[in-house]
Amino acid sequence: NDHAMGGRTPRSAFGLILGLGLLSCNDPVGTGTGDSDRVISAAYVGREACAPCHKEELDLWHGSHHDLAMQPATQETVLGDFQDSWFTHFGITSTFYRRDAKYLVQTEAQNGEIQEFEITHTFGVEPLQQYLVRFPQGRFQALGICWDTRPAEEGGQRWFALYPDERIGPDDPLHWTGVYQTWNHQCAECHSTNLKKRYSRKDGSYETTWSEIDVSCEACHGPASEHVAWAQRSG
Repeated sequence: NDHAMGGRTPRSAFGLILGLGLLSCNDPVGTGTGDSDRVISAAYVGREACAPCHKEELDLWHGSHHDLAMQPATQETVLGDFQDSWFTHFGITSTFYRRDAKYLVQTEAQNGEIQEFEITHTFGVEPLQQYLVRFPQGRFQALGICWDTRPAEEGGQRWFALYPDERIGPDDPLHWTGVYQTWNHQCAECHSTNLKKRYSRKDGSYETTWSEIDVSCEACHGPASEHVAWAQRSG
């Protein structure tokens, strides 16, 4: 995970960086050539369809940053300390804990009060891991407190704030509950495969879908149905 949602960025540059990021992620296969119509007509088939001919590449991909770009929150995927740990930033104390199989956090909500939220997904893996919370209307929000996954001797194994020197209140769009920390709106497109935001202007809701939760083969190579059909004919 070489960048973080909501990382320390001058606000004047925020829109430019966001725009450049979306341009780089929007079109992994390229446009402007005679092949664009074929790409659009092709369908996503999933990594397992690639495995028979590309087993070595798939083996190398397993456990990579692309493979771990986004995952459901489980005992195997969550790296942060959720054993009743806490972190205080500008007078706001957030507490991280577990209840049964759930990963939970008590932190500042949109109304400024401390509320409980359930972590549904991990986001990234190294050198930090962020956590997503499911909100109404199909939104997922990225917590502004992250886990430093580096070894303790390198300064890691600790909670830290993405804005260490600034108080980001609930009335600020950069607050973790605000629009600039909405997973669907920001980094989702580059962390999953075949992502469809499905945003509704009418009520501001999302019905976001993906074919694979992480950055799989077709995220960079494009929908592979025609390639697989060609390989099967050639074989």
